[in-house]
Amino acid sequence: MIDLSPDRADEFGLNALAAEEYAPRATRAIWLQIYDRLARAIDQRLVAPGSRLPGEVQLAEMFRVNRVTMRRALALLQVEGRLQARKGVGIIVRQLPRTFVIRNDMRFSDSLVGATEEVSSRVLYLARTAPSPEAAQLFGLGPGDQVIALHRVRLLDGGPIYFTRKELPAARFPDFEQVFEETQSVSAVYKAAGIPWFRRAETRVQGGLAQPDEAEILGINANTPVQYVTAINRAPDGGPIELGRGCWPMTSVEFVFSESGG
Repeated sequence: MIDLSPDRADEFGLNALAAEEYAPRATRAIWLQIYDRLARAIDQRLVAPGSRLPGEVQLAEMFRVNRVTMRRALALLQVEGRLQARKGVGIIVRQLPRTFVIRNDMRFSDSLVGATEEVSSRVLYLARTAPSPEAAQLFGLGPGDQVIALHRVRLLDGGPIYFTRKELPAARFPDFEQVFEETQSVSAVYKAAGIPWFRRAETRVQGGLAQPDEAEILGINANTPVQYVTAINRAPDGGPIELGRGCWPMTSVEFVFSESGG
């Protein structure tokens, strides 16, 4: 990652952009003129994907405006997905979208095509609990039946990229906790339960805005555009074995649906 600290900003043309004369306010608001310049710098790769911009205060000084004006320009760039504010890191130029292949019997790390970073995960919650209404209907569960709830965040080189909440019918996976603790793999849990492969029976993708808990986990601002993915996995016998709900930052991923022999 290129660190665009203020003393290096001129290498990437930001000082030159900031030094341009502003058009009259009556023609276009100053904050929108700043937005135009930064958008052009991002689109023309004057600042590289993954780069950290100078902070809000430094940018305001460079562009000779107050923080409120600069904040409005940065906020619009974040809403559009050109910039991403990551807590504890700063303002980051968006990465190019990763390709995520959706195919039968394909693990997350294999689905994320072309990722050169280390793919890892962190478990946020694992428990046997009452099912959501959607899971109860899908699995045909009655009062008193339970699901295994697994919440995880996926990371690339330690940075969060995907938050997922899974529900699986507890009765079908009596040894889930033990196998998962040893392998950290849901696919391994499937195999241990006598399910040699799974079929991605349904995938639904819907746009939305990050809720506060999702934003906290993904290190983005609340109301940042995201993509919600709901997926249903079925065993070879057709029985449903997993309901998954995931949340990706909107510009972080491109989905590719692929056929396979599974």
